[in-house]
Amino acid sequence: MEIQERKSGKIYALSSTTSVPEWLGERARRNLAKSDSAFRHRITLLQDLEMPVSSNKVRQSPDGRFLIVGGTYSPRIRCYELSEMSMKFERYLDSEVVDIQILSEDYGKLAILGADRSVSFHAPYGNHSVIRLPTFGRAMAYEKTTCDLLVVSSGKRVSPGAAAAGGQAMGEIYRFNLDEGRFSQPYNFTSALRQKKGVDVDDTRVLQLGGSCIAVSPTHSLSAIGAEDGTVRFWDNRAPVNSSQSDVDLTPFLNLDVASATAGHGFFDENSNSGFPGEVTSICFDASGINMCAGTKGGNVALYDMRSSKPLFIKEHQYGLPIHTVQFHSGSGTVLSSDPKLVKIWNAKGSASSSRGEWNDNDGGSSDSRDDEGVGGALGSIVANVEGTADFNHFMISGDSNDPEGHNSGLLVCTGEQEKLQSFYCPVLGAAPQWCSFLDNITEELEEKDGALDQSAAGDDTGAVQTETVYEDYKFLTRAEIDTLGIQNLVGTPLLRGYMHGFFIHVGLYNRIRAVAKPFEYKEYRSQKIKERMEEKRASRIAPKTNPQKINAKVNPDLADRLQAKSGAKTKAGKAAKSLVEDDRFGGLFSNPDFEIDQEAEDFKLRNPSGVASSKVRNDRDMDSDQEDDDNDDEGDFDASGFTKISNENEKWGSESDDDDGQNDFHDSDSDEDGFQGGKIRGELYENKRKSSKDKKKKDAKKKKAKKKKKNVMYEADDYVGGGANAIDIGIGNVSADASKRKKEMSLSMAERLQLQSEESKFVGDTKRLKVTGQGSVKEVTFIPKATRKKLEAQEKAKQEAQKDDRVGRSRRGVKSLGFKTPFKHHQ
Repeated sequence: MEIQERKSGKIYALSSTTSVPEWLGERARRNLAKSDSAFRHRITLLQDLEMPVSSNKVRQSPDGRFLIVGGTYSPRIRCYELSEMSMKFERYLDSEVVDIQILSEDYGKLAILGADRSVSFHAPYGNHSVIRLPTFGRAMAYEKTTCDLLVVSSGKRVSPGAAAAGGQAMGEIYRFNLDEGRFSQPYNFTSALRQKKGVDVDDTRVLQLGGSCIAVSPTHSLSAIGAEDGTVRFWDNRAPVNSSQSDVDLTPFLNLDVASATAGHGFFDENSNSGFPGEVTSICFDASGINMCAGTKGGNVALYDMRSSKPLFIKEHQYGLPIHTVQFHSGSGTVLSSDPKLVKIWNAKGSASSSRGEWNDNDGGSSDSRDDEGVGGALGSIVANVEGTADFNHFMISGDSNDPEGHNSGLLVCTGEQEKLQSFYCPVLGAAPQWCSFLDNITEELEEKDGALDQSAAGDDTGAVQTETVYEDYKFLTRAEIDTLGIQNLVGTPLLRGYMHGFFIHVGLYNRIRAVAKPFEYKEYRSQKIKERMEEKRASRIAPKTNPQKINAKVNPDLADRLQAKSGAKTKAGKAAKSLVEDDRFGGLFSNPDFEIDQEAEDFKLRNPSGVASSKVRNDRDMDSDQEDDDNDDEGDFDASGFTKISNENEKWGSESDDDDGQNDFHDSDSDEDGFQGGKIRGELYENKRKSSKDKKKKDAKKKKAKKKKKNVMYEADDYVGGGANAIDIGIGNVSADASKRKKEMSLSMAERLQLQSEESKFVGDTKRLKVTGQGSVKEVTFIPKATRKKLEAQEKAKQEAQKDDRVGRSRRGVKSLGFKTPFKHHQ
């Protein structure tokens, strides 16, 4: 809740916080309340008191129980029941709302003026009837004594030729009698601009004359219509009107020239604003029927006594914008006038001996320019200015069932160019209505809290006597934190409130002390925010597509890959692997180094013999890889398990280049033969010699490496006769296949095993059986690939099928074997 400080008091903005989406869950609302203090301190006056885009008009029913709001888009009205503090119903319309009039005590009968020249009548069950107007309507008023609905129209346009011939534009006020259900003769009036002497009148201004606003006095049934020519015209509804159009009672009996009275006042800018600044845009009567206010397009408000044609006071709005709403507040004796920027509250009662010059307001709309501000001051003195977050379109003072007109209420409800309706509580005007009486309690608690804090800051002991049970705006500090901030001298004062093992301190005071104690904290905070924004920008860039189900394992990546591969299977092991991967309780297995698996440990090898064998096979398969570092290549040759390197005589005894390198190293080394045990020679000659020797070593190492790459290396295979474990060691066997084969052989009978061995003996070997030939240091390992074996098996099978054919001793031939060029066709 935002608080606007004024000299006369405080104004509480009840709808300053942003609206919460309807789809936001209850848990998200609770989290938002914890993190956002503005949301936590918000006040919801009425549930869903908003429109999709903007709102135009707001009215309260005469019984004070319902609130009717018209808005857009799409055009609609919403009815709110104040006792339930929520929306009662919503109805959609065919056109935008121009004005709303409540014809009954509650929401049962409504008249809605639309922007499409229509007036729609609504009942509790919905739209009852629609009537069309000859011209566009601008405002409405309901006259209870005659049961007439008065509609101010834009008037009839006069052609330039007719205007040149002396014709005048004529304005009309349509009268629709709700008792008879038909139109009555309209009120009509002519332009007063041509009748003014010494005034330069634009011809285009008199071609069309229309009304802008209307008001009916609650006391003497006097109707006042403000027109575009700056004149307020009055009709007495109590006088009988005949059906004749020439009846004199259809014309106004009194004209009040507001444009001439307000000429020379205000801040209307003709360059940025168009139109006549003296045009009357709003009008209202007070409850007694004595005073009347008229607002103009130039931002002036003229206060009149009905017994005089001269204004008592002219109030200027500094923005120079049209006054769209004027309303009396009899409880405080003030007038509320509003333009799109603010609602100005000023005194309507003052000393009768004030001169005409004292009545004029020359402060330019400033609320701090007078010393006698506040309720009860001089005539025209400003009480407060209410500023909103968006442009205002209309406002009203909301009351309750006891005070429907809101004469003693301090609650303002404003429509504007935003979704939420803006509501303000002004205690200086009056108390809150009965349906939202909790506003008085909240504002009183806030004022008491602020007064106690002011007294505590001033050192008054009376402020320390008051205790609070809610510590929303306080921060808890321990003794160590107090020592760090250096505020030990505040211990024992009202600024630090002892509680358990620490103290409570006000958040504002804590922030100021922290800014002094840690002056560079803002720089750290700023750098942290910059870093976070940079990370957000990097995250928004196009990144490579990754597998969301893949485990990002920093520890035990092999285990993570195996579990990921198994998790896709529907077997029992696959389900177990999937549960292990998805369970967060085992997340530390792939991130915590304490859970890293030591594959070299004896317990691991004993428990996982298959894993050790497979890792050994993978290492043996990489024996010909070229991914070792240069140092590993220089240290020695690759040694693969199961093979023995065949070395030639030159490598055994060394080459001449190796001998030379050894001699150079011998002479360049620092040994004990120099006569200095552990000593080293220093000097310019030594440094040059050492540098040259290092360069020579590097060149020799590169030559040796290049020579080794060009040289063919021969390896001698060990005796792998019979396959089995030896074949598995060199990577051409399969542990699981061998185990399954043995299991299958054990399930066979002795006769079946002998038959199987006889069948396998017909082949030289397979991918799992080796045949070693040769003696001495040269051996040859041969085997038959699996593809060749399949071909041999297919040939053997075909030969057996041919032998089993009893009818013919040879294989049967097909049609294609006869050699016909074209297939045989049956001739009919």
